[in-house]
Amino acid sequence: MKTMQGVFSPLQRLFLIGQHLNIDLRTMRDDLFPMTGGGNKARKIIKILQSAENQGCNALVTTGGIQSNHGRVTALAAAQRGWRCKLILHGDKKEVANPKGNLLLILLAGAEIEIVQPDEIASAMQSAMDAFRSQGLTPCEIPGGGHSVTGAMAFVEAVDELKEQCQPDGWQADWVILASGTGTTQAGLIVGLERLGWQTKVLGISVARHNPRGKDIVEESCRELRSHLGLPSRTETIDFRDDWVGEGYEQAGTTVLSAISTAAAMEGLILDPTYTGKAFAALLDLVHTGEIAKNSKVLFWHTGGLLNIMASNYFSGIKT
Repeated sequence: MKTMQGVFSPLQRLFLIGQHLNIDLRTMRDDLFPMTGGGNKARKIIKILQSAENQGCNALVTTGGIQSNHGRVTALAAAQRGWRCKLILHGDKKEVANPKGNLLLILLAGAEIEIVQPDEIASAMQSAMDAFRSQGLTPCEIPGGGHSVTGAMAFVEAVDELKEQCQPDGWQADWVILASGTGTTQAGLIVGLERLGWQTKVLGISVARHNPRGKDIVEESCRELRSHLGLPSRTETIDFRDDWVGEGYEQAGTTVLSAISTAAAMEGLILDPTYTGKAFAALLDLVHTGEIAKNSKVLFWHTGGLLNIMASNYFSGIKT
């Protein structure tokens, strides 16, 4: 999949939607990152497991929702290495009877799963770690969503991929817009762009968390990254917006569903109702209100989500 040195995800121009909006619109296609299902969590797990391998680990324990992209890439990465994997999931246990989307791939990859209530996750994670150790294994505990300095570093490095692909025509984004969940993807992009010296606004669109908690977590991740990289501290305001959260995680309203339909029909770009649909709905709204000015250079960082839309029921009654 490497089309250029060090490049895993193609940068593509969205001519038709960009023309419709009167902006120069491009997208970084992490949904095409070369691991089954792709997505930003695939970038993170590759980086995290490099560290785990260096520490001699041979089993993985992590957590997420029933349709967790992070859980899916962790299960697949463990299978590729012949490692044991235990996922502590939260959600509707009934989905196990008819698995689809990420859950289906998790089970096919041979991961063990345990479904618990959110307040039981920490103790279940500890029990899984203890069980692996009692079997003579060396497990690695991965925070949900790959939320760590190592996971964030994957997106500092992703900015280097972006730079390489922008060099031929000297393109620099005025805005980067992405779906922001645990915050490390946004933090990695912010710090990565700082290293380049680009004056780019990074706008994270919350998929679940509300402010001030959501913004504070991204800010904390940025501080940790700068410390890790030996970069000077900064006091800039993190742009993390919760206006498109709707009724919460995995819940999409009509604005988000309309944005998904627009991207698919106008450009063949597939988004999802949990993550990227919310971010793209925000992009459309911000252009229409004029906050993103005409002729702006806008990068939509596509963080994945194909398996989320395939597992959802939002479009079950769609007519052709």
